[in-house]
Amino acid sequence: MSQQPKIIRLDMLDTDYVKLTTGDNIPEDRKRRLAADHYNIELLSRHLIRYQYADLDQQGRDDVLCKIGTTADLFTPADMEAMDDRLRTTGQFFLTQGERQQVVNWLQDELGVTVELGEPGTTDDKAC
Repeated sequence: MSQQPKIIRLDMLDTDYVKLTTGDNIPEDRKRRLAADHYNIELLSRHLIRYQYADLDQQGRDDVLCKIGTTADLFTPADMEAMDDRLRTTGQFFLTQGERQQVVNWLQDELGVTVELGEPGTTDDKAC
């Protein structure tokens, strides 16, 4: 009598799997410090994992960077209006090189995480 293997279907997002296997690379001391400042560390972690491990085009990377920037309160209302205006005028969402660099610098300075900027360019999607 041979036993059949038991297959268990996991209901999880790809980013959850990546987090289980690779982690989010945010040092614990930084997490504690940012949590004390009332940052949503779990949300930042999910966005960071998606940016680092998902196969995203430039617009997808810009969208995730925008979400990180928004979660970290890096963008002013004027910045958000400029992004929305670019979306309305061009029909495509993208961040400027300066906006991208602002988020990447914050990730390095505050989280101690280095991320690579993708190739500049645009594709169609909506703003964050």
